[in-house]
Amino acid sequence: MAATGLLLTAAAAAGAAEGIAHELALDVVILIAGLAIARHVVLLVLAVHKRRAPAAPAAWPRVCVVMPAYNEEAVVDVALTSLLAIDYPDLEIIFVDDGSTDATLVRARAVRARHPAARLRVFTQTNSGKASALNTGIRHSNGEFILCVDADSRVQPDAIRRGLPHFTDPAVAAVGGVVEVANRRRLLARFQQLEYTVGFNLLRRALSYFGAVIIVPGPIGLFRREAVVAVGGYNESRDLFAEDADLTVRMLSHGWRVVGEPAMVAHTEVPEDIFSLLRQRYRWKRGLYQTFDINVIPLLLTPDRRGMLIALVLGLEYLVLDVVNAALLLFFLSYALFYGEIQPMLWFYLLLVGLDTATVLVAHRGASAIAAAVGLSLLQRFSYAQLLLVWGILTLVDEWCLASMDWDKLERLTPGPATRA
Repeated sequence: MAATGLLLTAAAAAGAAEGIAHELALDVVILIAGLAIARHVVLLVLAVHKRRAPAAPAAWPRVCVVMPAYNEEAVVDVALTSLLAIDYPDLEIIFVDDGSTDATLVRARAVRARHPAARLRVFTQTNSGKASALNTGIRHSNGEFILCVDADSRVQPDAIRRGLPHFTDPAVAAVGGVVEVANRRRLLARFQQLEYTVGFNLLRRALSYFGAVIIVPGPIGLFRREAVVAVGGYNESRDLFAEDADLTVRMLSHGWRVVGEPAMVAHTEVPEDIFSLLRQRYRWKRGLYQTFDINVIPLLLTPDRRGMLIALVLGLEYLVLDVVNAALLLFFLSYALFYGEIQPMLWFYLLLVGLDTATVLVAHRGASAIAAAVGLSLLQRFSYAQLLLVWGILTLVDEWCLASMDWDKLERLTPGPATRA
């Protein structure tokens, strides 16, 4: 009888301990989920802040547009035509062919021949990478400010006029624009447009409050030439896969301010098949991990008080967040399977959907656009977002293992118009 009593007591103690562990684990996860939701709320609040628009400069200084290209014959005509259409009084355009093996250089020279009055110069070099081509263009530029754009970018005519007033603050090194998707024919491309609007652009708007935008996007970034030269230009290492993020973070570590301008817009082409998308995001993720690894110590050592904040945001947003979100998903799924309780997961995702909807309301105007975006965001949350989450974890594992990686190139889907040689 005594033995039976001891067994019952031990079983009761084990059950009580399991219950305590169960409740403790749930409380910890709810706390982490709450912090993840609070992060979204803070970004949303910062993104909607209203700041007085900077005044236009008394005189418009010269601006040089630098466009690097490698094997871009399908889009170079349209890209250069969009640059020639920019509405700005003192503009030069430098096109740098990075040793293309197709007709990119021929088409660029044909565009120049058709517009002899334009201040358009075409250079070519042996293939050395995008960062090298950008630095080549910057070295040949004569402008006080540099607009760097990708070869598939379609810059809005008023982009420079929108971004340049921010440089009336002498501490501003760069202005990041807003990227819109040009090819929205398929659902996958529309998912990416929504991601750009309520993800990338939202974070940029929020960080702009502190002058601490972490990534000036490749499709449209306006730079103070002095600042680019001061930090040594773009890193030309062929093993670095996010040259735009690296340059931006180096500027921040040197004490410069980097802001965003929601009215400075460029359209870009995005992948339309899942495998191209995953290859692109793999390179982006690995590049951001490299940026953190290279720049975290300089950020922490900089006398600028924002250095620690920038390092924290860089680490949390691009290293920790994917891990936390994946861990939360796995916990809620296992909790539902083992205990039959789905309420915690339901509440978590209902809150996320609510925040997604609030973000869409902030980012879109017009009832029809909002309704379509809300429906798309619901579908994206439970499909596209989960796929990229898992892919981000796999990419992080590869980075930890120092897996080899090569530059990848998106196959262009929008051919440029035919040109005469």
